[in-house]
Amino acid sequence: MRTSIRIRLLAAFLAVAIFSAVGLSAYFLAELESYGMRKLEDRLLSEGLLLASTVAAQVDAGGDGSLSENQAETLADELTRIGQGIPSHIRILDADGVALVDSTLESGIGVRYAETPEVAAALAGQRSTATRLTEDGRMALTVAEPAVVDGRVVGVAYTSATTFSIRTLLRDYRLRLGAVVALFIVLVLILTEVLSRWLVNPLLDLARTAVSFADGDHSVRARPRGSSEIRALADAFNAMADEVQTVMVELKGEERRKSRFVSDVSHELRTPLTAIRGAAETLLDGDVPEDDARQFLSTIVRESERLSRLANDLLTLQRIEGATGELPISRVDLAEAARLAIEGLAPLTESRGVHVVLEGDAPPVLGDRDRLQQVLGNLIDNASRLTPESGTVTVSLAAEGRESIVRVLDEGPGIAEKDIPHVFDRFYRAQTSRDRSTGGAGLGLAIVAAIVRSHAGEVTASTRPEGGTAFTLRFPSIAARSQHH
Repeated sequence: MRTSIRIRLLAAFLAVAIFSAVGLSAYFLAELESYGMRKLEDRLLSEGLLLASTVAAQVDAGGDGSLSENQAETLADELTRIGQGIPSHIRILDADGVALVDSTLESGIGVRYAETPEVAAALAGQRSTATRLTEDGRMALTVAEPAVVDGRVVGVAYTSATTFSIRTLLRDYRLRLGAVVALFIVLVLILTEVLSRWLVNPLLDLARTAVSFADGDHSVRARPRGSSEIRALADAFNAMADEVQTVMVELKGEERRKSRFVSDVSHELRTPLTAIRGAAETLLDGDVPEDDARQFLSTIVRESERLSRLANDLLTLQRIEGATGELPISRVDLAEAARLAIEGLAPLTESRGVHVVLEGDAPPVLGDRDRLQQVLGNLIDNASRLTPESGTVTVSLAAEGRESIVRVLDEGPGIAEKDIPHVFDRFYRAQTSRDRSTGGAGLGLAIVAAIVRSHAGEVTASTRPEGGTAFTLRFPSIAARSQHH
């Protein structure tokens, strides 16, 4: 059977409180009893010493070496006179331990106490005390003080009295003690209940929050309250919930991207496959003029090449985005990479009637030379495709702070504001005029963005005020990295 932490705390606190109260009570009662015994012993010792001195003085004055009957009667009268103010039981014994005077009982006169241990010790010249427990549970203390004259014991002052004990305290005050114990237990229960609720309620709230979170409500958060440990637990839960929510959002986003990717790929494949199938079916039907047959075969070749480019672009993008290893890093001169990219595209740009200009310089960066050249080539190719004949594509290099900047500027129609946030998405075409025959599959800029990110860089697109589009690449320069380290 499982019990709640609240019940366990209640039982534990109550047990600790009761055991502590019992222990402290026993200790203080014992100390009180000991204190009473010490005070009583001091009083009896004082009385015994005074009485022994009086007996010794009487014997010494009599000159016969022992108490006479007259002296005994005198002492008895004196004890009777002062005995009302003294609660002690006082007896005067002779040298043989026989009671000559008894302050409380006349029948006690003549009783022999020589065999009593403390009296025997006093007759031997030693002061002695003894404690006993009376029938009613009180503690009795006796003191035997020898009366000595000329080195000889001539009598004993034998005093005794009783005081309270733990037993008598418990007996005499049992009702009050019972009330105090009951009140103490009630107070402990109330305080324990308050404390247990203070400790448990935040845990119950945290448990309810965790259940809601597990049921799918990832927006719930624990409210840190209670002890510092519970606050730390709530903060840890909230941190975990934030992390889980972030991961869930990322997973949902990734799922949407995958779904959109599959849909986009299917859409991109459908058009060339339809064209290839239509051309092939027409050729299979026969009776196709030679010129038409050549046109259909050209369509099949062209669409096959498009499929090949699409597959290659997808593989390239997957290798970049899914790479787990490090890039082959080396020192890359951006001006040299731009020059090689321009030279590689020279036949294409010349056929389009576009002039490409390289200007400025930028600090070298660390990266993969081939990938960076691929980025520049892709941007220059796009820019030359959109720039009118006899127009100019400008590749500008510069340094800004700790970054190396590359800008590719064209004189095309620019990009609409609504398209700028999406130009680096897969299969996105900003220009409606760029259909599948004049443009690629819409993966070029996605590849550019992936390569730049893998180099700890940033790529942005904007429309130039004077017309055209500007693509800006920012990379940490080697000088900035060295200063940072």
